Amino acid sequence: MYREIDELIEAISVDDVFLHYRECEHRLHDSHLESLLQKHQMLQEEYLKMKKYEQYASFDELKNDLRQVKNELIQNPLIQDYYQSYYALNDLLDEVTYIVFHDISDELQFNKWKEDI
Repeated sequence: MYREIDELIEAISVDDVFLHYRECEHRLHDSHLESLLQKHQMLQEEYLKMKKYEQYASFDELKNDLRQVKNELIQNPLIQDYYQSYYALNDLLDEVTYIVFHDISDELQFNKWKEDI
């Protein structure tokens, strides 16, 4: 059984979906994108610290800055490619899981997976 599992792991690791995911993950290490992510994290942390004082002061500028950086991240093609490849890999792994386990027990629930796989 372990041999078959190792073969399955090897097959997944050379699959185009997995290789594309790894390529997209690697491309996330772009200096502009890393800077943008750091800025988002800094603004998010600042917002969370200041949120408890929201009733005493307005944080509209901070909220707008955070929203602007978040929109830049969402619209970044590297982020979009990464998430598309991530979800494609997730779908592949869901399909593999269903194929491997669907006949083991009637009590296992695969409500996330389609019955027609």
